[in-house]
Amino acid sequence: MVVSLFFSYYWKPSIISFLTIYIFRSIQLPKLLIVVFKVTRFDFLCMLDDWVYHYLPIIFCFLAFFVNPVFIYLIITENHTKFGNYRFLLLSFALFNLTYSLVNVIIPVVSCQDLHSHLQEVQDIHSYRYCSFLILKHGWFAQRSEFHFHLMAGRCSLVSASYAILLIHFFYRYLAINNSKMIRERFPLYMAGSAVVFVVYFEMWHGICYFFGSANMEVREYIREEFQETYGLDSMDFNMLGALPYEASDETTNRSWVAIVLWSCVSTLSIVMFWVLAGMTNRRLNKFRVNVSHKTSRFQVELLRALVVQTVIPIFISFAPCMLSWYGPMFGIQLARGYNYFEVSALGVFAFVDPVAIFLCLPIFRRRIFCVCYDKSTSPTTICNSRRTI
Repeated sequence: MVVSLFFSYYWKPSIISFLTIYIFRSIQLPKLLIVVFKVTRFDFLCMLDDWVYHYLPIIFCFLAFFVNPVFIYLIITENHTKFGNYRFLLLSFALFNLTYSLVNVIIPVVSCQDLHSHLQEVQDIHSYRYCSFLILKHGWFAQRSEFHFHLMAGRCSLVSASYAILLIHFFYRYLAINNSKMIRERFPLYMAGSAVVFVVYFEMWHGICYFFGSANMEVREYIREEFQETYGLDSMDFNMLGALPYEASDETTNRSWVAIVLWSCVSTLSIVMFWVLAGMTNRRLNKFRVNVSHKTSRFQVELLRALVVQTVIPIFISFAPCMLSWYGPMFGIQLARGYNYFEVSALGVFAFVDPVAIFLCLPIFRRRIFCVCYDKSTSPTTICNSRRTI
């Protein structure tokens, strides 16, 4: 009874009742410790869920709103002759990061994978046959409605739109090396075209989600029992993107395959275009070095290197996790719980990691940030003012 009263003060009511009944039925201490360990482990997982799905997006948003304004300040205060019109693309990139971070907090998503296995005592990752789906679990837009579904699809489309921004940057770098009139005399036209590319990527992904990726009644019924046991909720009440390529009607499997193939094509072709443009720019840059100064050539190489790093980051934290989520259930790959944490975290982290990568890759920014860390015997003003010009 003393143990029961102790737990009734420090533990949740549901846990107290369970432990009290167990104590009265059996006095076997080892079994009691095992039960306490399991309950404690479950509470720990619930606490971890709260951190990953509630607090990490807020932390990443705070970091993004700290780093990106610094990035914007450095661009605005830098000599305009160094970056030329490219500074406007960098500014648009920073504004996109801020928007994405804010949306990531307002419209959080949870990715779940259903594979061949038994249901585990965890949340957010289902383990039931071949279905993979994504839901809005928390926030103001979790309830099922047409408007909320469009918000969820738009939230996912922002990830695709980041590919458009990178593609615009790569194309600009190629035109800059070739001294194109498009970016010198017709730059407003280039920015208008860039906006069109951004909208096309966004709407294309949104359309795939709406027409092919939305979970129909068959998909919801397929996971309904397991969803109820895991969440204590009805799968019919949630906005959901889902794919069920097997064990369903022809209509459902065809829709699922079309959605997965189209998502894969958009992502893969974008990355292929990145590397093709990077290779073309690098080859042109090797010829470009003969006719320009060493400083100018080196600065162009640094800009290209920074852009490549910007591209590698979303490949590992966006493209690869999404591909594994789509194709994992098809091949019976059991995705561990930690993967779901990684995926949810990674989709929000690049909004502040990318600007940091630019800081580190471009000496022109790196020196301005770290100039205060130099030896006091060297004047910080002298160091900061020694930045090269081109």
